Amino acid sequence: MNLTKIGVKIFLEKGVETPLSSFVPVFHRWIQEDLLEGLLVDVTEYTHVHQGPGVLLIAHEANYSVDETDGKRGFLYTQKRTPEKSAPDHLKTAFRRALQACALLEREPALAGQLKFAPNHARVFINDRLEAPHGADSHGRLEESLNPFLNWLYDGEKYLLIPEKDPLKRTGFEVKVEKSPDLPAMLQKLNGN
Repeated sequence: MNLTKIGVKIFLEKGVETPLSSFVPVFHRWIQEDLLEGLLVDVTEYTHVHQGPGVLLIAHEANYSVDETDGKRGFLYTQKRTPEKSAPDHLKTAFRRALQACALLEREPALAGQLKFAPNHARVFINDRLEAPHGADSHGRLEESLNPFLNWLYDGEKYLLIPEKDPLKRTGFEVKVEKSPDLPAMLQKLNGN
């Protein structure tokens, strides 16, 4: 399976009540200060859409967003254009970039410590319905790539993969880990330190 369009959403543990509009000036400053990997282009908001995409930071290679899909707020990184790499490399890049943004948001002075992400609760999906049409075959192929990566990332801790059942949604899994390393430790591992 070609995993060039991976999406990773890290759910919030604390901060779901923070107004979405608070993220707009933060993302604009991130563009000005070039705080994330890749070419950051623009900010767009969908604060008027109930349980929608929230506030997006659009980059050339990916989109970053505070996402509220299914009524669950979290930080979402979605790859759009990536060089050809192996599945584990795509997963590593997507998780690293999502968690880097989560760490920045947790330390963001304008949000005054309002946010806390849960690195043990994520959603991973393929943002390509042609490459990964909804169904058991696509879920099986994604799971084959995910299992070794998650075992490595979470240091062999037990985790649960809950497949997306809605055929109208993208192929993916909700990931729940019993005991997860904290966000800085995960970033250190993903950065190869």
